[in-house]
Amino acid sequence: MRRAAAALALLLTLGGCGLYTSFFSRAEPVAPETPEEKECRAEARLAPSVTALNRQRLPGNSVNDDRLNREERTLLARAYRDCLRSRGLALPGGVEPEQPR
Repeated sequence: MRRAAAALALLLTLGGCGLYTSFFSRAEPVAPETPEEKECRAEARLAPSVTALNRQRLPGNSVNDDRLNREERTLLARAYRDCLRSRGLALPGGVEPEQPR
């Protein structure tokens, strides 16, 4: 019982002083988006492949929505990378391209 109370007190102390969250925060800061990247994101949302996919949406069908949301993330990422590449900009993600989640 004393061990459990001591462990709880330790966790509350770590959580209260902010050390607990520092262990789980991102190690590298997120760089702000450049104007070119913003333009490419907007262009990707209007890409013909994304527009065609959105025509397949069926309101109220959650299975269809889940499938289309996964495909849309992939198409948006591809269109975004294609836009950056066409403008001669570096692709995000370093050696391996970022995967949509």
